[in-house]
Amino acid sequence: MMDLIASTAAGDLVPTASAVETLMRWVKVETAWALGVVLFGLIAQATFLGRWIVQWWASEKRGESHVPELFWWLSLAGATMLMIYYVLRGEPVGIIGQSVGWIVYSRNLYLIKAKHRRQSEPPIRNAGTGKTQDVPGSDGPRPRA
Repeated sequence: MMDLIASTAAGDLVPTASAVETLMRWVKVETAWALGVVLFGLIAQATFLGRWIVQWWASEKRGESHVPELFWWLSLAGATMLMIYYVLRGEPVGIIGQSVGWIVYSRNLYLIKAKHRRQSEPPIRNAGTGKTQDVPGSDGPRPRA
């Protein structure tokens, strides 16, 4: 293992050429570009995994199942990065899988934003009665027509 890491004159440890070659053989790539793509894919997968850690932590904090907004942002970021990875690698199965998820993550973020907009608007009271009315399917009172 020590032959895979060399020490520079300044004492910094750097991978040797054989370490990079070993890594390239292990991930089955032949060029530095392809190795960079694989490393990008690993970062993408870590981003995608991070969403589950965020969701687990938020649920533990609340003491019940909860999906925070950050979950959807990490889902979208990870899916986008994985889509780029799959396109660069020419993997149609991954491209199709991530494109479907991307639609769901975007839709959930849109719904969250719409809910925040609705909640930030003060209810308008009916001029005649001074009351607001609950509308079925809404998150709160809405003005009477």
